[in-house]
Amino acid sequence: MKKLIRKTLALITAAVLAVTAAVVPASAENITLGKNEAMTFVDSMGAGWNLGNAFDAANCTWVGNELDYESAWCGAKTTKELIKAVKNAGFNTIRVPVSYHDHIDKDLNISEVWMARVKEVIDWCLAEDLYVITNVHHDVEKGYYYPSSAEYSTSSKYMKKIWEQICDTFKNYDEKLIFETINEPRLTGTNFEWWYNVGNPEAEVADSLDCINKLNQVAVDTIRKSGGKNASRYILVGGYDTDGTTKGILSPKFVMPTDTAKNRLIADVHFYGIGEGAGHTLLDDLYKAFTSKGTPVVLTEYGLNSDGYKYLDNTDAAVKRMTDFASYARARGISAVFWDNNYIKQGEKGHKLIDRATAKVICPEITKAFTEANKPAGLKSGSSSSSSSSTTTTTAAKTVSIKAKAAVGKTSIKLSWDKVDGATKYAVYMYKDGKYKCVSSKVTATSYTVKKLRSGTKYKFYVRAYVDGKWTKTSQSKVTTATTKKK
Repeated sequence: MKKLIRKTLALITAAVLAVTAAVVPASAENITLGKNEAMTFVDSMGAGWNLGNAFDAANCTWVGNELDYESAWCGAKTTKELIKAVKNAGFNTIRVPVSYHDHIDKDLNISEVWMARVKEVIDWCLAEDLYVITNVHHDVEKGYYYPSSAEYSTSSKYMKKIWEQICDTFKNYDEKLIFETINEPRLTGTNFEWWYNVGNPEAEVADSLDCINKLNQVAVDTIRKSGGKNASRYILVGGYDTDGTTKGILSPKFVMPTDTAKNRLIADVHFYGIGEGAGHTLLDDLYKAFTSKGTPVVLTEYGLNSDGYKYLDNTDAAVKRMTDFASYARARGISAVFWDNNYIKQGEKGHKLIDRATAKVICPEITKAFTEANKPAGLKSGSSSSSSSSTTTTTAAKTVSIKAKAAVGKTSIKLSWDKVDGATKYAVYMYKDGKYKCVSSKVTATSYTVKKLRSGTKYKFYVRAYVDGKWTKTSQSKVTTATTKKK
């Protein structure tokens, strides 16, 4: 995280329309995704959640017991009940960031009690059938690992030694455990920590970019050489600051490590964005560079704004923005993992959907929207020998004739329609305040009643179907107009 306090097509809430405008709520486009086991694997990861500010807490000099690091930043120890709550909330993936430099001796041996506690929580996650990502997190400090030539000897030794121990602990675990080489590698404590001249990188930055490539390779080589199931485990690899633009993984200076395992590397990216349509350009660029070519992408950290967001005060906006982002990402073969650091208060910024102490979802509407938009699209797996150049095409959204009938009451209108072949659910939209707004996107029956309407008032609706991972388009001719009865 840059600061401690800090999900195809959306349920697109349709296009903004004038009263006489046609209804065209989805863009017609062809998305061609690479087809291989890795792409299928990442698709199945669905929505993710971060156990942030727990095991990644660092430099907590005020704690007396090293195990107290787990609650030093987030204020709570992890429980089985919390992990169950994450699963029950609809998440398929959990990221467990871990910092190690506060838990090693002079020979870089990781404390047995620290490693045992990390293992215990990861075991709980896997017992809930969650995909688990774990990494080396806030260790980017001089004396441990630091991406510069001056520190490379120390850094490569640190990276190799730490990953050898992680690998030894988990080498017999199945592929649902995913390794992430490094979190946000960067020149900490310099003017280039978060920004640099991407067109003409400064000498220090050019050197750092090269070192990051080398350190990623050290981690990958160490993991593969450790044996067991690590020989083919999926590994997340990112660039400078784990950034998803030309500053990071899209930089011409970034090099994906060579790997003895085929189709087992995943592009690692972080993104925080708050505006309408925020991140679409980034997702399009990642699609072009990676997923269209068969290399999957996971946004291992995602949230609305890097320094936090008032989720409790802006539920509707958060639902709309996160649904838009997550579904746009899903259409492009990209999975997202929400950054949760267990901090949020009414009227304040934070990153929190689930309370650690009570294991309760505190933002249910936002959580549901994010997990629904991030649900696996159901890519068909290629054979194990398929190459990353083979492709599968996700066709443009189809126009399906859904003309709903209306049965009116004084304050309600019941819409009903014929079943659409292959549809798994439907979405109902109502025209209000100059545009069509989604009333519900989780209708599994072929009828829906809109309630709390005004008597004697004219309303307009349309219905879309979710077929083969896409919402169907509609047109003005399919809009249903109905007037409630007068009292």
